[in-house]
Amino acid sequence: MLSTEEATASITNKSDGFVDLHHGNGLGLTDPLLLAIAADLGLNLSSQHPLLRPNMDFVQEVAKLPIDFASVPSGTDVQGMRRWIKEVYLDPVLIEARNKCKFNRRRPQQKVNKTVVSVKSSDGSGETFELWIYQTDDKPPARGKPALMMLHGGGWIHGTPLCDEVFAETLASELDIVTVGVDYRLAPEYPFPTPLNDCVDALKWVLQHADTHNIDTSRIGLWGASAGANLAAALAVKYSQEKDTQFAGLSVSLVSLVVPVAGHPKAFSRFSKNRKFPKSDNEALFEEESPPSEHVIAGAEKLLGMYIGEHGDPFDPLISPILANPTPAHPRTHITVAACDILRDQGLAYGQFLRSGGVQATDEVLPGVPHAFTYSMNTPLVERWVEDERDRFAQAFALDE
Repeated sequence: MLSTEEATASITNKSDGFVDLHHGNGLGLTDPLLLAIAADLGLNLSSQHPLLRPNMDFVQEVAKLPIDFASVPSGTDVQGMRRWIKEVYLDPVLIEARNKCKFNRRRPQQKVNKTVVSVKSSDGSGETFELWIYQTDDKPPARGKPALMMLHGGGWIHGTPLCDEVFAETLASELDIVTVGVDYRLAPEYPFPTPLNDCVDALKWVLQHADTHNIDTSRIGLWGASAGANLAAALAVKYSQEKDTQFAGLSVSLVSLVVPVAGHPKAFSRFSKNRKFPKSDNEALFEEESPPSEHVIAGAEKLLGMYIGEHGDPFDPLISPILANPTPAHPRTHITVAACDILRDQGLAYGQFLRSGGVQATDEVLPGVPHAFTYSMNTPLVERWVEDERDRFAQAFALDE
């Protein structure tokens, strides 16, 4: 097993990895604004752990954004968060500032067209949800283009595909694929299983309408961030269980889970107590770190309670995929965790859990950044992560063969 120092070097210096951590200059350590922003993001400037010391490039870029972090509502304030997302996070000025991402392109930037389609839910309610479909004008190959289904974050209670639109357009342009943002219905008005069922319906819609949108159903990807990664993980479990029935004719090449919620805190506690396999090298890097506080866990349980609903079961493997039974039929999976995220341990444990079931699973730790590491895309670490995500899907879709 690697020492912390050796593992840190392997993460920050590997050929396909990330920038070296540093404390920055005196400004990074003493400027009151930067200190306040670091605290608001959950970063700890006094940490001596080489992976937990804040990446000051990231903090300084976030400080340039037109956001008053003190005014951000509680994550469990449904209406407050929905207003903040609409009025602040999705303000065009902020979107432009957030997305000045100078990554190395595979090809010149292409014009990406967007189509919004309405999908009727299968729950018998007669209600619909939307899919946001992005693709270039490039002539598709005879077998069609790969498609990537993208599930936005937002704690299951807020957010839209617009939150990830720049990334969806980037991947559509860079890889000449079809990206599909799912505007699933939100809790608490629509608790589990409605959001997940909408994602299932969306995947089936891709299969049923592949010819119309020039999609190659043998090359499908799933991508999700935070709560969206929880939905993507649950969808991958359902796919592995039903790939020969309701998903027959569709092949998932890669699942990318970004800062995922792998389970309800109670489910993760049960998993940890009953675990029968060793920790991974990446998990071992954080063995000496304290777990999230009771206050933080209470907030997570409140948020998940809104998703689960009054009659939901936190131990349901489609709510807490870390309690599922992975098999080799599960698609290849990559997990990205942020070192300073309270969900870090869940994400790394889920990667090792999948591997224990025979799944091809990899995970990576982004050093010095919090859960919301994409607040600013204009940092070397995030730019490199964008390139790596793109390249992972290029490889999974065999685009260079």
